[in-house]
Amino acid sequence: MPELQGKHGDQVNGILVDSKSTPQQRPSLPSEIEDEITCTKQYHKAGRFVHGKLKRRKIIGRIESLAALCGGRDARQCLEKLTQLVAKNITNDKESSSGCAVLKECLSARSQLACKADQWLVGEAVIWGFVWFARSGRVNSSAGRILEDLVQIGEVGLKNLFNGEFSATPFLLACGGLLKDVDGCQSFVDAARENLHLEVQERVGDDGGVGMASSPEILTAVNRWARCREVIRATSGKKLGKETNSKIDQAVVFAVLLLGNSGQPVTECGCDAEQSAAPILQVASCGRKKVAATVLALTEGKNSAGDVRWTEKGLSERSLFDEEQKIAVFRSGWKRGAVRVLVSYRDESPYLEIVAGGRLVVAGRWDIALRCEGKELQRVGPWRRTWWDANDSAVYFEMSVDVEGGRRLERSVLLLPKDKVVLLADAVVVPELKHGDQSDLLAAEIQLRSSLSVSPSIAIDPSEETCEVFGSDGKPRFLAIPLALEEWRESCRGHGSLGMSGQRLELKQRAEAGRLYAPLWIDCNAGRLKRLHEQPESNQRTWRQLTVADTRETLRADQAVGFRVQSCLDQWFVYRSLDEARNRTALGCNMSSEFLVGRVAGNGVVKRLLEVVEDRVLY
Repeated sequence: MPELQGKHGDQVNGILVDSKSTPQQRPSLPSEIEDEITCTKQYHKAGRFVHGKLKRRKIIGRIESLAALCGGRDARQCLEKLTQLVAKNITNDKESSSGCAVLKECLSARSQLACKADQWLVGEAVIWGFVWFARSGRVNSSAGRILEDLVQIGEVGLKNLFNGEFSATPFLLACGGLLKDVDGCQSFVDAARENLHLEVQERVGDDGGVGMASSPEILTAVNRWARCREVIRATSGKKLGKETNSKIDQAVVFAVLLLGNSGQPVTECGCDAEQSAAPILQVASCGRKKVAATVLALTEGKNSAGDVRWTEKGLSERSLFDEEQKIAVFRSGWKRGAVRVLVSYRDESPYLEIVAGGRLVVAGRWDIALRCEGKELQRVGPWRRTWWDANDSAVYFEMSVDVEGGRRLERSVLLLPKDKVVLLADAVVVPELKHGDQSDLLAAEIQLRSSLSVSPSIAIDPSEETCEVFGSDGKPRFLAIPLALEEWRESCRGHGSLGMSGQRLELKQRAEAGRLYAPLWIDCNAGRLKRLHEQPESNQRTWRQLTVADTRETLRADQAVGFRVQSCLDQWFVYRSLDEARNRTALGCNMSSEFLVGRVAGNGVVKRLLEVVEDRVLY
């Protein structure tokens, strides 16, 4: 093993040097005998440290838990052999040599694994197997070589850590914690703990949001943090700081919101995910009463009393927004088939995920392009939160960004939990103009193109005569309706379209005035979609743009718009003002708000679900 020379705190070849772990320079190249002596000394140190500290069943449980986290079959099979090794009583030198052979076989197989995460899991399992093996006190050069290989792997992980790759952190903590008397291992613990603290502080916001884009990234990070804390507890016994612990607990609550049926990560095709959420679920199950009850409901389908018929009273909140990390997640409920939406607006193009029926149907960038009089309009500055509110009837999130020329783009996401409907909308407004104001900006033609990344497993099935499209993968998963376009394709030619471009669902819309509203209604209710798909004659879907009046005058579409949507026997009302909030009327409903969504009752009265009024949200 190459030796590291340097002062305490220096870096040699990208590795932090600890004065305690820096060996003295030796005059000549080591011989085979000297190598064996060195390895034997290291082995003795490891054996002295772990002797009497760990029980067989605990180590077997630890290796089995690591095997459950492995995504590849080869990695799991490798750890099964390791489990059998620990479970076997070693009574003679021959069996001792056989045990070393299994450990070396695992390390050799580790380097052949395609998944880096599996490589570190297997390496961590070998450490636990090695420390159990070291308790026997039977010393040979093979055992010393295994220890040397583990230290070399740790040095690679340390380099990765300094390069911003954190997947090796649990390995470094286990290696340094269990083998702290071995030269070089203490620096593993110090660097891993420091980087864990910095990563958690940087990535977790004040409200518990995790500052990453996609749910797989978030779940991977929170899994790692939870495992790191458990490894520290099981090896060194030195706890993390109170603030870091608190933020990890908050991140776990956030991660639970991202899980699907049976508490598993949601995949595109609905098959078993390669990634396991076991560390997250374990921490959450031991957390606050509401969080533990939520995990039980999510995984077992029962409440804390054991009832399989349960309500969501007493469970965690279904929505969370973190302004510091610029991320929001909200879901329709905690039962199977819930609709879940994730929005991250850290980058120029926001990231959007929609889960429906236990399937990831939308996942990727939520792109938009604006053109005015043939010229593309550039956005100015970052996205910022405009509105956020959540209640039992609706969850509403809106972000905005300035557009060159004095306009502003406002993007909103609405979830109706009981109806399992998502409304995505883009509004182009001129914030300086009030009702009745005149400007050259209002005479310019606007063209909008918005697109979503649809999962590869979802096939888009456009209706032949009308503008809506179905998304399905053997079962209908969603129905997308462009509310601002005419229902019949023939009628909306030249005004816009909704269709597929590659693997992206693309909405195009044109307005002859300088303001527009482009809403996309996405129905994710499985029962309603089944009726619509199988019995279209008796279960119609339709939508209409309504007349909006202000002081007995009909308004133009660039001033305010209203829509009625019908799916089977259910009807909804949507209103959006594009100039200012004034007293207006549509569908017999009187409002003084910027945005309103409601359900149309059987008697024709609009039951308001959520209403945005100036700087307040009423419901």
